[in-house]
Amino acid sequence: MSRFPNSRYAEDARNRMLYLRDNLAKSEVHAARYYLHRKAYIAAINRAKYVIENYARTTAVKEALEIMIAAYGELGLSDLQKDTQRVLAMNEAKGTFVSSVPEPGEVSWSRRAWDVLGLDKN
Repeated sequence: MSRFPNSRYAEDARNRMLYLRDNLAKSEVHAARYYLHRKAYIAAINRAKYVIENYARTTAVKEALEIMIAAYGELGLSDLQKDTQRVLAMNEAKGTFVSSVPEPGEVSWSRRAWDVLGLDKN
């Protein structure tokens, strides 16, 4: 992608990378949900934090925040639970959660704005 940004395959490669990144984030959330179910609340919080820190612009962030809220509640950490609820509510109100990622092979014209602004760079 970086060597041949104008290639006819560049857009598809970007979409595939976004799709794969989203799937990695969903996998981490799945593990966090498992830990929550097993009552390993610290492990669930750590997995959810990892998603938020490393996969910020994916569809899994909202669920990661919800897992953190539940785990903080079970641990009796009401201050952290309220802070996380506030972050979730604020992002929902602003509509900043990613709702979908392009499927591989799907053309996304809005991706060009992201590329220009560099919004999916970590």
